[in-house]
Amino acid sequence: MRHLIRLALCLGLLPAVAMAQDLRMLSGSVAYRDRIALPPGATLLVEVRGPDQSLVTELRLPTDGRQVPIPFALPAVDAAGATLRAGIMAGAELAWLGDPVPVPPDAQDLGQIPLSRPGPMVFPTTYLCGDRVIRTGLAGDRLIVDMGHTRMALSPVPAASGARYAADGDPATLLWSRGDGAQVTLSGVALPECRIALPPPERPVTAQGNEPFWTATLGAGELLLRRLGREELGLPITATTLAEDGAITVTADDPARALRAVMIRQPVLCHDTMTGMPYPDTVSLSIGDETLTGCGGDPAALLTGRTWQIDGIDGTAPPKDAPATLTFHPDGRATGTGGCNRWFAGYSLTGEGLTFQQAGATMMACAPDVMEAERRFLEALGRVTGFDIDPYGALILHAGDAAPILAARAVSAAP
Repeated sequence: MRHLIRLALCLGLLPAVAMAQDLRMLSGSVAYRDRIALPPGATLLVEVRGPDQSLVTELRLPTDGRQVPIPFALPAVDAAGATLRAGIMAGAELAWLGDPVPVPPDAQDLGQIPLSRPGPMVFPTTYLCGDRVIRTGLAGDRLIVDMGHTRMALSPVPAASGARYAADGDPATLLWSRGDGAQVTLSGVALPECRIALPPPERPVTAQGNEPFWTATLGAGELLLRRLGREELGLPITATTLAEDGAITVTADDPARALRAVMIRQPVLCHDTMTGMPYPDTVSLSIGDETLTGCGGDPAALLTGRTWQIDGIDGTAPPKDAPATLTFHPDGRATGTGGCNRWFAGYSLTGEGLTFQQAGATMMACAPDVMEAERRFLEALGRVTGFDIDPYGALILHAGDAAPILAARAVSAAP
């Protein structure tokens, strides 16, 4: 316990009032059941709130490579009805969150607090920003922003009107909601004006699965279902609802044939069981007494709309002062910097995988180590046959079942 107190004091995590008193501490630990390692730079967050949800005290503790269970200690609170809540941030993403825990009078050790992936958010809102769907909801006084496979926690900041939130550690990432719209800025890059809406119903959405093979298309007010060896079935869409956790439920009915189909699309990464291709949504479709499962959405949505910074080339980190970048454009172009020169190439994304055409680049000269890293990066692009998104949102470019060729993380919205 004493080493935790000393660490908190060194980091400036204990309020001065606690130092002036007897330093009676409230302690415990956090853990989760999933076998997923915390990434470098993860931060443990612990906060205590009073009965009116006002913040009493909080702790922000870098994990410094430690894995769960992780202990914590912060000043004890003598406030009736106080609750403690813990979570873990991975970069700007809220990766793990615990339920509020009542703080009993005179409690000193709360034991181990279980964490889980953040669940449904309260007061959910869905924004359409150009062609990007962003879901938001409140968790305490923080705003959770979910962009499909990146979830960030933003804290309130002063605003002349509306509600304004900024990402912890990245004040250039903002969401400013006013009336029926919002302005979203990611690392200083503004997205198109956002409006409250469900995804446009007229935009076709596809889903598919294997064993049995099936495909479904949502569009033009109809759910069109094709199954191997069965007749094509079209049902009028009668209802579309959005749940707090971002799941979209579509109901299609044909009373004349006493048929009803219900499709649920959850924003949870899904992999095709035959090709391994990642998709944005996990889908289930029930019709009669049959339930079909599979993947949905467009895999391109996992790639476009952001700029990726290369963190690994064949397992080796590139020079930190000259990072390579990669941006996928919807028209089939890929562009970026190799660390020295601007580069460009065509790419092809099919149901079988991802490939790049031979890249072209400008002809500037830089330091030898930068030029060598750039050469290896452009050569690696030519070997790519597929991609994946890891549990922390990183992009992995690979060749079949081989080790990752390139690893990248999203650093900003695409220009």
